[in-house]
Amino acid sequence: MMNQLSNWINSVSVYADMSPDLGIRYQVNQWLQTRTHRALSLTAWCRLFSDQSTDREVLAFVYQRFSEYSGLEFGRVRPGDLLHGDLHLALVCWHDWVITFCEDFCEQFYLDLSDCFDEDDFETIGELVTFLHSQVELSRNKTQAPRLQVVTSKVSAA
Repeated sequence: MMNQLSNWINSVSVYADMSPDLGIRYQVNQWLQTRTHRALSLTAWCRLFSDQSTDREVLAFVYQRFSEYSGLEFGRVRPGDLLHGDLHLALVCWHDWVITFCEDFCEQFYLDLSDCFDEDDFETIGELVTFLHSQVELSRNKTQAPRLQVVTSKVSAA
């Protein structure tokens, strides 16, 4: 009985360590609201990245999924926002958000990022979007590479 109680207490403390910090999430959302008067729609948000010629499908993925992972109003997030300094992603998301992100990305784009994605490699959301776009483009270029055709000719014996 004492063992079960101890396990339950450990589970509760681990759950608290792995769950998002709702206080920080609230503060970040408050900061985003004071900085921008209105949240942008997906279409308007995508226009922020138009100079980067980023795939709209990648942008839509980031906009929708990162809203889910972080609980932040992603329509208020801008390309120059710092992942850790401004958005505090490691604190506002579940502890295993990177695993979920890689699984979701693989499901959507048929591209496994689990070996090459590290959130700490990016300073801003814009850098992260650029990386994702480049990975999708590399993958598409590999699958659309021209194939060599072997042409055989018949030599007629005279």
